[in-house]
Amino acid sequence: MGKIKLDHPMKMHMHRLVRIEKRPFCFRDFLDFEVEGERYGMTHGTFRYKISQFVRNGYIQLEYYSGPAFYSLKGIGFTKPKPGMTDNHTMVSQLSSLSSVSFIDSLPADKHALHDIRFKFKVENIWSVITTNHPELKLNDISKDISLDPLLTHDLTIKTTIHHTDTVSVIVACSLNPVAADISGLVRLSSALTRVEEKLLRYIESPPRPLSLSSSPIPVHESWTVTMWHFGYDSPNEYTGEEFEVVWEDGQNALFRIYTKDLNGRTRIRENAKSILIKDLMKR
Repeated sequence: MGKIKLDHPMKMHMHRLVRIEKRPFCFRDFLDFEVEGERYGMTHGTFRYKISQFVRNGYIQLEYYSGPAFYSLKGIGFTKPKPGMTDNHTMVSQLSSLSSVSFIDSLPADKHALHDIRFKFKVENIWSVITTNHPELKLNDISKDISLDPLLTHDLTIKTTIHHTDTVSVIVACSLNPVAADISGLVRLSSALTRVEEKLLRYIESPPRPLSLSSSPIPVHESWTVTMWHFGYDSPNEYTGEEFEVVWEDGQNALFRIYTKDLNGRTRIRENAKSILIKDLMKR
C-alpha cells in the first residue's frame, strides 16, 4: 500500500487511541491495526517516515520517550507514566461529566449527523492586532466586527468573525455535506477547524513565521465552546442557549462514545447506526 494512502487510516487510528482509549501511541500501535473493517500494517521505518511528516505539519506532537517514542494529537497532552503505571493513567485532564451533553444521547439514531455548528472562543487583543496589521479588512459600520473571507475546506464552508470584544465566532456550514458523527466525519471536521487555527495565526503574525516555529496564541479547537448545534438530515434539530453550550472536546467525545462498542476487548466503530449501544468506555 502506498504511503499516501496510509494517511487517512493512520489519522483515524490516532484519534481512536487518543480520544477514545485516552492514551498516547507509539509505533507498536501501527504495525497491525484495523479501521472501518479494513486491516492495515506498516514497518517501523514507514511509521517513522509518516510520523515525522505529521510532526512537521503540526498534526501531532511528541510526548515522551519510554523505550519507544510516544506521540499524541496536537494540543492533547499526556505525562510520562511513573514506574508500575500503565499509559491509561497518563491523561492530563479527565473527561468531564456527560450531563452537559446528555441531549446528544437522547437524539434518534438517524439524527446524529451535524448539519451546522457554531463555536466561540476568546483571544486577548486579537481585534486590535488584526485591525493594526490588516487595515485592508473592512469593519462592520455598526458593530466594528471583522468578517474574514469564508474558508472552503474539506467540503465545508467556514465563516470566521473577530468581534470588537476579542471574542471569535466560527460558523461551520455543512447543510449540503453533513458531518457524520463517526470517526471519519469528526476527523474531517477536526482537520477543517485546524485550518481555521492556522488562518487566524497568519492574520495575527507580522511578519509571518513558519507555522511549525510559532507559539500559537490561538487556542486549539478542542477547547472552543459550541454555541449552536444542528442535527439531522431532515428538519434539523437546533440546540442553542447556555444549557447547550459545551466545550467541543466534551461534545466530540460524547459523539465518539455513542458510535463505539466493546467487542472482545477491542474498541470498534459501529457499522449499523440503528444498533447503538451507549457505553462509557472511559470507566473501564
